[in-house]
Amino acid sequence: MLHEYKLPSLGDGVSGKVTDILVKPGDKVSLEQIVIVVGTDKVDAEMPVDAEGIVEEVLVKKGDEVTEGSLVLRIRKEGGASSSAPVQAPSAPVQETPAPAPAAIAAPAAAVAVAAPAPVSTPAPVPSGSYRTSPLARKRAKELGVNLADVRPSDGASRISYKDVVDYVKRKLDTGGGSAMGGSVARKSLPDFTKFGEVERKAQNNVGVKTSEAMSYSTNTIPHAYISEKADITRLEELRQQYKEQVKAAGGGLTMTAILTKAVAILLKRMPQFNASLDVDTNEVIYKKYVNVGIAVDTPNGLFVPNIKNADQKNLTQISVDLSDVTTRTKAGKITMNDITGGTFTISNIGGIGGTNMISIVNWPEVAILSIVAAQIEPVWNEANKTFEPRLMMPMTIGWDHRVINGGDAARFMVELKRILEEPFAAWL
Repeated sequence: MLHEYKLPSLGDGVSGKVTDILVKPGDKVSLEQIVIVVGTDKVDAEMPVDAEGIVEEVLVKKGDEVTEGSLVLRIRKEGGASSSAPVQAPSAPVQETPAPAPAAIAAPAAAVAVAAPAPVSTPAPVPSGSYRTSPLARKRAKELGVNLADVRPSDGASRISYKDVVDYVKRKLDTGGGSAMGGSVARKSLPDFTKFGEVERKAQNNVGVKTSEAMSYSTNTIPHAYISEKADITRLEELRQQYKEQVKAAGGGLTMTAILTKAVAILLKRMPQFNASLDVDTNEVIYKKYVNVGIAVDTPNGLFVPNIKNADQKNLTQISVDLSDVTTRTKAGKITMNDITGGTFTISNIGGIGGTNMISIVNWPEVAILSIVAAQIEPVWNEANKTFEPRLMMPMTIGWDHRVINGGDAARFMVELKRILEEPFAAWL
């Protein structure tokens, strides 16, 4: 008996690209054996098989886009007869798959299918109103503002796929047709750099490509606004030094990022509009009752944003332990889909590198992101003593989706965050 192995979930709405296939026809596989590796925008996921037997057919190849439900293998269960007749290919794609979009962020991509042979003769044109459209293609077209009447299916098919929508948008950009979302910016061709000297081309890795897609999507769909503040963390740094060994003994690192995660988690419960998402289809704001704070982690392979689950329910030591663990695994390339999905707010702290200011792109579908740079000793006027004093000042900038959050709320968020960092007891009041 033949068993069809379909790809398990990569995460809610997440798709990926096949980066490695670990079996071939004729191989014997056991339950839970890793048979395929799928690269998403943030992690390479090793996918286990759900049956034992002999691999009869491998239905994907390296580079294919896949998502939950994509048909990967046909397995002849032990004791079953080998199939002598070819398996009938389905008439429509097995699964339309989403292609990743922004830091923690996913949007649809091309379909993976076992397609029936293309007809020899060219089919007669089908009126645009007669084309069938996959659900993911409709969803992506709505997100990008694409009129489906302008899209034609490829290869003489009668069904518009997600890939057809993406290809249509690319053609519009490449031919100077402007953004499919109504923008007027056309893509320009690069000059011939070799006229000026030697160059070297290197392909972007999977993370780089998908981060680019995600950031472009966020920039084009979210009306960003920003406000900055400085917090005097002189006293906070003294407390951090005082208690860091105690936290270290528990298995964590009492870093400024851990402290910020706790402070932000408190604020997100008080100001739920920062822990929300916007549903543009229904004009509704979705307020999340859970608080999962994402932390941007810089690695040699690109930027990853794992999140601390239920940060509002954890004390500072627990957050420090969790943050140390997920940061270590992220840099080692061992994070899971659970680590990088479900985030509700992002913190990007480059203080360990430097910088005097940074504004970041909101990590869609979140509505706000906090950027932190290196703290510096600055002279601060002490009114009581009538003198300048050296204080450790930390610059902070929040970026937000102006469709959900107003400037006044953003200013209040930053003022309250400053107060908590400068007077930690204030977090409990």
